Amino acid sequence: MKREGWMWAMALTMVTGCAQPVGNAAGDATLSIAALASQGQCGALDRPAVRWIARSQEWRELYARINSHWMDPPPPPAVDFLRAGVLLIAMGQRSTAGYGLALADDVATLRDGVVTVRVDWREPPPGRRQAQVMTSPCLLATMPAADFTRIRVVDREGRTRLEGNR
Repeated sequence: MKREGWMWAMALTMVTGCAQPVGNAAGDATLSIAALASQGQCGALDRPAVRWIARSQEWRELYARINSHWMDPPPPPAVDFLRAGVLLIAMGQRSTAGYGLALADDVATLRDGVVTVRVDWREPPPGRRQAQVMTSPCLLATMPAADFTRIRVVDREGRTRLEGNR
């Protein structure tokens, strides 16, 4: 019986340890991050925004609002809010096709209370014809809950695209 208890304790330690930030010599910590959805039409997100969702009720309401244009929207992906949260990154309303968001890396960096997320911030090439259609691209990603107060979204070139408070 004691051996089974020890094995369960080790298994629990290994599972919860995977969700913890991993530090490096520079003082940065890395957090695993994974996309839940990347959409071209995110209802009710007219302005650029970055937002941390830490509660299941808030997640269900946001997901329903984002998918309000569907007749029968799918249920929100499951998130363990005891260990993780959801990061919303929204480009805001755009007047043409060709815009989009995707994660550029599978880790975010945490330093001095600021979590930095790298994304592929896609925009149509200047001067190129695009379909005239209203879009509102957004990205939903999950990452471990960590001790941060600010969120910074940068593109592949390192340009800051969005910033916000937790």
